[in-house]
Amino acid sequence: MALKLYPIVQQRLNNNIANEIISTLWQNNLDKLPQGHCCYGIYFNYATNHLADYDFAIASEVVLETDIPVIEIEDLSFYEVFRCKVDEIYQTWQLIWKKEQQGLLKRAYSVDFEKYHSDGLVEIYIAVVPHC
Repeated sequence: MALKLYPIVQQRLNNNIANEIISTLWQNNLDKLPQGHCCYGIYFNYATNHLADYDFAIASEVVLETDIPVIEIEDLSFYEVFRCKVDEIYQTWQLIWKKEQQGLLKRAYSVDFEKYHSDGLVEIYIAVVPHC
């Protein structure tokens, strides 16, 4: 089953400027998301890897009327999921980058996303290269 995400804002970034801009995007747009539903931070259109440019979007599974194209993820079976609390997101990303550097995580660099639950749980979905 495909996951369809409806962005309310999208911006091109890289990790040199991401923290400040992503934080500002969340602050300026959180009230535009439907209440009582999970919200998403999406990383996609990677130039090469996490060190290069990529697009970031804030989205919902609820249909929202914007001019930004829907992001559709066809198969969630090719994802590794990392769970953490909201205040542990940066440390979890550091773990992801370390696992990749050590060769323990083969990232596909297609669409990665953070799923924010209302109870403070965050699931970070990292697209991985399928094994044959």
